[in-house]
Amino acid sequence: MKFSLLFVVASAVIGKTNALKKSDPWEKYVFSPSTRNPAPVDVHSVVGDASVRTGAKGSHVLKMRAGSRVSMDFGVEVGGHVSFNVETKSSKPLSLAFSESPAFVRNISDDTGSTPSMDWDQAMEVSLSGNPKKSIYYQTPPERFRGGFRFLTFNALEDVIVSNISCQIGFAPNMQDLRAGSGYFYTADDGSELLNKIWYAGAYTTQTNIIPTNTGRWLPQVRPGWAYNNTLGVASPALVDGAKRDRAIWPGDLGICGPIAMKAFGVCGRQAVANSIETLFYYQNVSTGQFPFAGPATGSFRNGAKSDTYHTWSLISMYDYAIFANDKKWLTLHWENITRGVDYIVERLDKETGMQNQVWGNDWARGNTGGFNSALNALNYHALVSLASLASDKSQAKSWRAAAAKLKKHYNLLLWDNKAGLYRDNTESNLHAQDGNSLALLYNLAETKSQRSAISKGLERNWNSIGPVTPELNDTISPFISSIELLAHLHGAENPTRALALLRRLWGYMVEGSPKTMTGSTLIEGMSSNGSLYYRSEAGYKYDASYTSHAHCWSAGPTTALLTGVLGLRITELGGRKWEFKPQLGHLKSVRGGFETALGWFEARVEVLRGGQYDITLKTPVGTQGTIFFPTIKQQVTVNGKKYKGLRKVFIDS
Repeated sequence: MKFSLLFVVASAVIGKTNALKKSDPWEKYVFSPSTRNPAPVDVHSVVGDASVRTGAKGSHVLKMRAGSRVSMDFGVEVGGHVSFNVETKSSKPLSLAFSESPAFVRNISDDTGSTPSMDWDQAMEVSLSGNPKKSIYYQTPPERFRGGFRFLTFNALEDVIVSNISCQIGFAPNMQDLRAGSGYFYTADDGSELLNKIWYAGAYTTQTNIIPTNTGRWLPQVRPGWAYNNTLGVASPALVDGAKRDRAIWPGDLGICGPIAMKAFGVCGRQAVANSIETLFYYQNVSTGQFPFAGPATGSFRNGAKSDTYHTWSLISMYDYAIFANDKKWLTLHWENITRGVDYIVERLDKETGMQNQVWGNDWARGNTGGFNSALNALNYHALVSLASLASDKSQAKSWRAAAAKLKKHYNLLLWDNKAGLYRDNTESNLHAQDGNSLALLYNLAETKSQRSAISKGLERNWNSIGPVTPELNDTISPFISSIELLAHLHGAENPTRALALLRRLWGYMVEGSPKTMTGSTLIEGMSSNGSLYYRSEAGYKYDASYTSHAHCWSAGPTTALLTGVLGLRITELGGRKWEFKPQLGHLKSVRGGFETALGWFEARVEVLRGGQYDITLKTPVGTQGTIFFPTIKQQVTVNGKKYKGLRKVFIDS
């Protein structure tokens, strides 16, 4: 086997040389609208005495008699305010209903508050003022901001003509051109178009979750109806959990979608992540150092709910931001906050085992929390090791690494179930949780290669025909935890075959496999085990399938996994001063992708040629150092024309 590698020192200029072009083969997969004022692209359905005329430029004119209904389709998830022109003799001629899913296109909206009757939001009555003899321009009022929908239904209460329909996009306010995301991924393999769609669905889902901070959910919630004019953070825009709901800062979600926002959208993504983290700093408990379970525009925050796992997710998000931002001033400014957050963990580590007993069990909705919880302690290990690498105080770094080492030792002594080949959920449990095992595999808690292989294989036993059914929450497929599992199969077990199988199975179902329930452009919050929308029915969502969010960025793990795990390009120090390239293509033959940090542009391209020869092109910023890993030591490697033999890895200075 031979490797031919061309290494290119990339320009340090950010966001200019890597702009999306129509000639790029991946441009067709980008779901972001080409305008911040998109119009519907199609008619979903007409009920009653109504007709729709399509103009020369694709605009639609709805002529409706009282009692009729017309539902319009924007083609992809959108969000913001809607506007249109109305001709009518009535001051209250119609009402509006919104839906993300085709399953809830009806005369009332899908829900932003959960109720078994699935009718919390109802329809929004349109009240007009002006001369009824003229066409009247209407825009939804500020509090009726609708963060996520694909379908807009007009219910005629009186005879009415509607035209000039559009949505004023409210998300990603820091991006004038919504299609100008700097990061990309592309595979040219036959039959792998789905992978491209999944990558861009994850990126677009995350983009719809970058929002103005004055569009949070008003509490207590309005009923019937909705109001999204609450302040959700200290700086705008912020990265939140979902487009329709909750529209709030959740640290666990940031653990998945923070890196995605920064990879896919460069400086705009970094700004949103930084603002969300600033909110966590602002609300950090002064006496204990604990970070909030959720941002201020949530019932959890108002009720004083706390979480051990989400505290640690906060710290992990801060580490992720730091290495992408390459901002030592930011790190110095907030190091005291970060230290107090780490101290919160260290002070609660059991003196004998070095593990934390979970007291505050609020989490991503899973059950059976408490004890020396496997997920919590895996998160703690990663936070301690990662933040130790950023500490300028050597004694502080040494102390955190020592705490991590002790935790890891007892994690394996107390939680490893050799018969199952998996970690137990805690010392008193026979449950082998998806979250704990995925986090342990991803974050290097396992001690041997055979152990890592066993965990990867054991996790696969949870899969049904559409994805992993998590043992820790009944009747549930969680794309959030499955995102962690996906990353774990790649970075922990180094098993791209299993990872790609999971990716196609679960995210393929979300993007292509269920057109009657999914948006086709964004990723759902969660599902029941048979793929229905009755996610968390017995865990807070009250059997309200219309409440489930269809644009939830914690589900977007493949957008990171395809870049860092399959293509294999990831940064390991501030700004990417050091980086790794470790391609794991599995069955793929052609993969490329790139992203920017505050330091510059990173890009890789891998082609598998006839005879198994690999042709690799790498671009990284001036002054960086990288390590390139190869699958075996039996090949010849040519780097910029110079030949080497018997290498497992090669070090590069740019």
